[in-house]
Amino acid sequence: MSIKIDPQRRRLSVSQSTEATPAASGGETRRWEDLGLADVVKSAKAEGRKHVLVSSITDGDLKRRASFHEKDISVEAGGVDEDQDAMVAWAKEQGVAWSCRKGLKPESPNQDSFTVLMLERDFYLYCVYDGHGPTGHDVSDFVRTTLVKLFVQSEHRRTNTQKAFEDSFLKCQKEVDELARLDATLSGSTVTMAYHDLKDDKLWVAHVGDSRAVLAKKKGADAVKCDDLTVDHKPDLPSERTRIENSNPPGRVLFDGFYNHRVFSKNGMYPGLNMSRAIGDTIGHKEAGLSAVPDVKCVDMADMRKNNPGVAFTLILCTDGVWEFVESETAATMVTKDEKMQESTEALVKASWDKWMGDSEGEISDDITAIVARLPPAAPA
Repeated sequence: MSIKIDPQRRRLSVSQSTEATPAASGGETRRWEDLGLADVVKSAKAEGRKHVLVSSITDGDLKRRASFHEKDISVEAGGVDEDQDAMVAWAKEQGVAWSCRKGLKPESPNQDSFTVLMLERDFYLYCVYDGHGPTGHDVSDFVRTTLVKLFVQSEHRRTNTQKAFEDSFLKCQKEVDELARLDATLSGSTVTMAYHDLKDDKLWVAHVGDSRAVLAKKKGADAVKCDDLTVDHKPDLPSERTRIENSNPPGRVLFDGFYNHRVFSKNGMYPGLNMSRAIGDTIGHKEAGLSAVPDVKCVDMADMRKNNPGVAFTLILCTDGVWEFVESETAATMVTKDEKMQESTEALVKASWDKWMGDSEGEISDDITAIVARLPPAAPA
């Protein structure tokens, strides 16, 4: 069966464009209590341990924001003092960098979002979200606040981290379904979350969609090596296609004639997504076999360090605005070439932008987000 898509969207998540609705989210910095994280940082506050939350918020000027400009951010800081600049500087001193840039899509604002939550000697949490559809910017922003809260508050976070992730993703999907003010009928978001438990030095990654996580490994002047920690949830993967076609009701997987296989309902040419799992996309979940169940992976960093003496480990989390044109090995080489982590991250984002501009002859680019973090050893007992 042949299908019609907008040729300019041949590399983008949804096959047709619609005008973005005004954002329902965004705003000023909020206190830990308002974010639902007061209990999580309680002991850190009491012990004077540094803690900081850096996250994106929906751009106030929406689609009027110039292409390739950084997204607005919010900072909540604590520890020795509550100076935001000092705590952001501390995060960067730990080897953490981020960049979230608007693409070239005239009909929408930057639909990517991100979260960096760091509690000294406890855990670091890194998340990227890639919204799609007419209200994708609202969905990714809602998921950013809701999913982090659900996960870090989970009673299973320490004892059964996989269950904590799975429960949190499904609860977040349920909240999206039930939230009247958020129209997620044909809009949704990918999610990739990396949770580094510093107390037992384990790195957990959970994801739905195609925002990839990569672990880079470099020893001295040796060539960098890397492992993909996630597998993009694409509809043409045999296991994903089988799940979609056997869902109730069954969905369809069709090639769009350009680069992507896309998911459609049995009786209509929607939602046209080039991914098989996401949060949101309520009609796709109900009629086309989409799923919000995350794949979860654990890397025992203590064993990894033991088996790879002298190796430095760097985590790379990016939306598909990076991965559409940049291979994992290339990204790993770029961000491990020196100690200037923020500059290297921005160079990776700029290289991705240039690739988009070259491929589309300067006409379209996806939003581009990257988080890069050196992984510290386990915290002292």
